[in-house]
Amino acid sequence: MSKDCNAKSSAPPEPPAKAMTQIDFHFNVGNRLLYACYFVKKVWKLGKSIAVWSSDPLRLSDFDRRLWAFEDMAFIPHAFAGALDSDSARVILASDPTSLPDSDVLLLLDESVPPDYQKLFNRFDRIVDIVSSIPSETEAARSRYRIYRDNKYPLKAYDQKRH
Repeated sequence: MSKDCNAKSSAPPEPPAKAMTQIDFHFNVGNRLLYACYFVKKVWKLGKSIAVWSSDPLRLSDFDRRLWAFEDMAFIPHAFAGALDSDSARVILASDPTSLPDSDVLLLLDESVPPDYQKLFNRFDRIVDIVSSIPSETEAARSRYRIYRDNKYPLKAYDQKRH
């Protein structure tokens, strides 16, 4: 009995490769952490989950405090990764990116690219990088932008000075 060389394999087809995650730069922001609070509020109100990363634990603590106080009547339930209440929160903060849960959005509040960022970014639908108008932050953001561009990430830039 001869085998048909054109016979199709019975193995299921491979799922399509995931498109590269888009990275949005929100730049010319007057106050980076305050802007991040409003951004998190917007994402949270849409019912989405958001992971927030910075390598600086002090910056994350400052952001944590601001999430409690940026508006008198606002309440955004959030937690640090690994905390007792982190399983029920849709907003998680961490200085160790490997401890962040898979979420709809990854918010970057750092001057550098996260360690192992290519693997990390695959876990999120959208990445948002907030950049103030402070020259040192702007220069660091330009370096990150070049790294992402050179690695073929789809990039969008939103100038907040116009708003």
